[in-house]
Parts: sequence; C-alpha cells; structure tokens
Amino acid sequence: KEIAQKTNEIPELRNLLKDIDIQGKVVTADALHTQRETARFLVEDKKAEYLFTAVKGNQRKLRNRLICLPWEDSPP
Repeated sequence: KEIAQKTNEIPELRNLLKDIDIQGKVVTADALHTQRETARFLVEDKKAEYLFTAVKGNQRKLRNRLICLPWEDSPP
C-alpha cells in the first residue's frame, strides 16, 4: 500500500489493519511502530497481541525498563 504524502508509516499501520480480523493473532512490528497508540489499538480495538522487535534510543524510559528485566532467565 502506498503511503499518502502528508502522513507517514506510523498511523498507516493502523489504517492498514483496521478492516482485517486479527483478533487473537500476534502482530510484529519494527522500532518505528513502537508507539503507545499502536499498542493500544492492537490490544483494545483489534483484540490482538503485539511484539515490537526493537526500541529506538529516543524512547529512553522504555529502553531503561527493558534493560532492567531479567533477560538471563529468558529461554534462548
């Protein structure tokens, strides 16, 4: 799908998924889409789960929270 000139990919992900039944599915997205509104849309509106595959450096609070998790206890 082509992105309109006066927008960007962040809101377009929600537009792309709005008419698709993804209830109970897991949506993966890259760091660009690691946004509160995208997460809220997926969980509350679409009843889906999400996995954001990266967090950009400009999201300092989220990165700090992730760093503090016990990653050594996670399965490989």
